[in-house]
Amino acid sequence: MKSKFFVLLLLYSAMAMAQSKLSIEAKYPVPVGNNFIGENYKGIAGLGIKYSIKNLPLVDLGISVDASLLNLKKEGAYFPEFDEYLSFKTRLFIIQPRIFAAFKLKNITRLHPEAALGYSFFMANATFDSASGIPDQSSSQSGVNLNIGLAFDVTNRFYLRAGYDFVKITQLDNDAPDTSYNTNIGTVEFGLGIRL
Repeated sequence: MKSKFFVLLLLYSAMAMAQSKLSIEAKYPVPVGNNFIGENYKGIAGLGIKYSIKNLPLVDLGISVDASLLNLKKEGAYFPEFDEYLSFKTRLFIIQPRIFAAFKLKNITRLHPEAALGYSFFMANATFDSASGIPDQSSSQSGVNLNIGLAFDVTNRFYLRAGYDFVKITQLDNDAPDTSYNTNIGTVEFGLGIRL
C-alpha cells in the first residue's frame, strides 16, 4: 500500500511540475571586485533551477537553487603556517537557495528584470602538490545573498540571462579576519536558460 501511494505521489508531482514554470539555467560565473574571491578565483561553470510558485499579472514569484564552481591555482605561494612556498589548487563550490521575483514589463514583453534574496554556502577544498606532504584542507563559509538580473526571451522557451550576485559573508573561517575584503563578495553571471 505504501509503495502504491509513493508511486501515485511521484506521478502527481511529475504532472504538476510539467504544468509549472520550471526552468534550468547554464551559467558562467565571473568573480569581480576587491575581495578574496574576485582577486583570486576563476569561474568554471554554474547551474540553476527555478520554480515559479505564483504567477501574478506583473510578477512571477518562486524559489531557486544555484550552484557554481570556481577554481584557484597558485604556484609557489608562501604559507607562514608551514614556513615554505607551496603550489596548490582550490575548488570552490557555491550553493545558493533563494526566493525570487521576475517582473513582467508591459511595453517590453521579452525583457524580465529579476531580483532574488537567499543564502550562500561556500565550500572550498585545497589540494597541495604531492611533494609537500601537506594533507588536503577544507573550509566552509556562508552568508546572505542578493541577486539582481535581467532575462531576455529569445523564444517562448529559451532565454538569455545576465545577473550580479552580492554575498555578505556572516560565517567566516576561524582564522579569517572580519574585513570587507573577506566578507563582501561579488559575482557577475552570464547564461542561457530553458523553460520546461
